[in-house]
Amino acid sequence: MSMIMKAIDKFNKVLGVVLALLLMVMSAVIFYQVFSRFVLKDSLRWSEELARYIMVWSVFIGSALAIRKLELISVDAIKELMSDKAKALLNVIVYLICIVFLAVLVNYGFEMVGNVTKQTSPAMNISMAWAYAAIPVGSIFMIINCAAVIIDNAMKLKGGAKQ
Repeated sequence: MSMIMKAIDKFNKVLGVVLALLLMVMSAVIFYQVFSRFVLKDSLRWSEELARYIMVWSVFIGSALAIRKLELISVDAIKELMSDKAKALLNVIVYLICIVFLAVLVNYGFEMVGNVTKQTSPAMNISMAWAYAAIPVGSIFMIINCAAVIIDNAMKLKGGAKQ
């Protein structure tokens, strides 16, 4: 189990680097768009579209990382009244439900990608499949991290490793 968790954590480090790169590119594109519009008096047609698609990818990748780090927003009022083992059991149940939802999202996401492969974006003229692929790919990343959280909580239930 520990080998799987180490592999997932290494994978998440790579995702973190990808996320940082995406955010840097998005910031640079937006900065250049503002510079181009107000200083050069010429607007870029593709910059807003690229920034939007990068933002979508960033949200899905960031959500996957937030799941692993347990940094998603949640209401913990009931959890605070529970014992540690009850919290761990509740987390397992919640993340299993999340995996079911994400599996549905992966299924319909790939279906949607298939439906838009021939459609091109208006400004950049690339396949819309690149933009829509964030849904199934990001959901797969989230499933991987949900599984990691479940493993952590299962170990906690068994009295093993702590979070």
